[in-house]
Amino acid sequence: MKRLFMTLWRWFVSWNVGFVTAIIAFFLFDYQFFLSFVSGTAAMLATSVYMKRKARRIVANGLLKEEKDYIRTQLAEAWKKWKRMRRARLKVRSLVMWQKISHISATVEKMIRAVEQHPQKFRIAQSFFIHELDSAVTMIEKYVYLIHQPVRNAEMKEVLRKTEQLLDELIAAAEKRLLEILSDDVFDLQVETKLLEQSLEQQKPLESSEWRKERDYETVR
Repeated sequence: MKRLFMTLWRWFVSWNVGFVTAIIAFFLFDYQFFLSFVSGTAAMLATSVYMKRKARRIVANGLLKEEKDYIRTQLAEAWKKWKRMRRARLKVRSLVMWQKISHISATVEKMIRAVEQHPQKFRIAQSFFIHELDSAVTMIEKYVYLIHQPVRNAEMKEVLRKTEQLLDELIAAAEKRLLEILSDDVFDLQVETKLLEQSLEQQKPLESSEWRKERDYETVR
């Protein structure tokens, strides 16, 4: 949802920049429609490209420029594999397999977004993005291709069954890696929860004391 909003916003801004540029160019070039159209289109495309690159920029302290570029490239590849997985899911006939692939794709999406927000954690997900995710996409696409074939022998049935079992193991591996990425966030939440609990506990005696004072005051009256 956030990506859709950012895309719509980028289109809105770039289109308005292009429109304003075209109007200015129309008067600057002595009412030349073609030149104003070209100028507006160029400004629109340049604005869109700039905003898109800025949105993908990785901001992280302690990382070199080369590391940021590498992480950005790997995340872009991970998004491509994720999209291939989503497309393959639409061709699956089995509801069980559809649910398994949906679960994997949802977990992978959360992993990519988590690394985008915290690039320092890329090292945790690096192995999964490069090896497990690549193998998973290839395996799912091969599975979808084979289940649409009109004939099956014992060997094909066995490899399809094994693929379905491996998807369960892949789900477990993806969830484990996601939990490792989120471990710091879980710890931070635990700390904040404990601090809030302590604060609330400290407020209880004060509120009780104030309530007793008000009750005594009403009794005296």
